Amino acid sequence: MVFRKKKAYEDIYKWRRSKNGTCFYCYEEKTVAVPLVGDQGICRECLEHFKVGHVATDRHLIAHLTKGLRSHDETVLWLKKQGIKLAPTGQKDGVRFYMAINNPGIFTHYYDIVYGSADLSTVDRGTGLKIMDSYTDIQIFSDGAIHISY
Repeated sequence: MVFRKKKAYEDIYKWRRSKNGTCFYCYEEKTVAVPLVGDQGICRECLEHFKVGHVATDRHLIAHLTKGLRSHDETVLWLKKQGIKLAPTGQKDGVRFYMAINNPGIFTHYYDIVYGSADLSTVDRGTGLKIMDSYTDIQIFSDGAIHISY
């Protein structure tokens, strides 16, 4: 077993169709401890070693691991304990919006583009994709529920 921390976006649905093991993290055929899509997900060994890498890639497991949390503050604290850096972007009707930083180096370097004071068209397509992948939009509700966009 080799737990693989996801550092870039990986489409879990595409992986599922590839039939590359039953565990999304080690790609081995193992008994699934937590199903994430259908009957495939994460095995017990990978779950014990799990570390959040890319928030959009890990969104199904993050939602599972935080479903017992009962407040916005508990969810934010859990995310921060996982090493996720959050940048607040607003609030509406008791829901708070954040950008979860997946790649702090790229995010910081292209700060002006991320926050809209410079145009994304000023960089090539590959760099634009890296910028968009450097963060993930998250909504955290007052009851602790989380919605992760991808």
